[in-house]
Amino acid sequence: MSLSKSFVRSFSGSASVHRTGYSTVHPVHHLVKVNKPALKPAYQSLLIPKDDIKSVGFKPSEIDQDRVAEHYENVIKSDLLLHNYQHDSAVIKGNKKRSWGEDSPYKLYRNLKKPKGVSRPTKDVHPIRYDNVPEVSSIIIQAYNRDALEESWLNISTRLQLSQITNVKAKQIYAKANILPWRLRRGKPCGGKVELTGRDMSQFISTLTELVLPRIRTFQGIKNTSGDNNGNITFGLDPEDVKGFPEIENFQELFPNLTGMHITFKTNAGTDDRARTLLSSLGFPFYNP
Repeated sequence: MSLSKSFVRSFSGSASVHRTGYSTVHPVHHLVKVNKPALKPAYQSLLIPKDDIKSVGFKPSEIDQDRVAEHYENVIKSDLLLHNYQHDSAVIKGNKKRSWGEDSPYKLYRNLKKPKGVSRPTKDVHPIRYDNVPEVSSIIIQAYNRDALEESWLNISTRLQLSQITNVKAKQIYAKANILPWRLRRGKPCGGKVELTGRDMSQFISTLTELVLPRIRTFQGIKNTSGDNNGNITFGLDPEDVKGFPEIENFQELFPNLTGMHITFKTNAGTDDRARTLLSSLGFPFYNP
């Protein structure tokens, strides 16, 4: 009788008890102190920081100097401070959105009106001091390919084109509106986008000013009207102009479907005049159309 009871199957909670699982308690191995001097001599090299050249995990990243950044810090920055400095200058308030008034209860909770004279609100213009000298914070490059709306594989070609030129992986951009003549639908992939900072931005600036723009015969300069009143300058390049990049010129057979691009310089200048002065010092010409 006792033997038969031992083989009785239990359908209660025994399955959950014997089931394999994982613990929800966080490990505490990071709280255990390691006696580093007591390690074997063979492992002493692992304690060296990876940014040290003696470390086994050292990886060299910067092998040449950033000439554009050094030229800005040593020459351009002091000249811009001297050129834009004004004694006893005050903050110039920008055009902000306006209220509808308070003469009626129906106007109290309405959305604010657009600024007067401009379509978008502008930022406050602060005086130039030693801590806010105008500089290029980043460069945004966008390429729109209309043929990619019908042939989806052209989106890959457009992004590869940007990645080859800028050495940065391009992101896919999507349409934000429905445009019937262009057969464009919202959310449809239609090009690529890249944002450059640091050494990649400096390399792109030197390539533009020294190799690409001087070889364009019809290029007169950047228009004085190409600004957003906040210190950001934009201009475009045609597909024929893009062929001037050395990364594309030597491998044209790999890029049979080149597209133009829009290049935007994002600066902290605050005004378009200061931004044009900054870009002129970097080698970009301007003209009055």
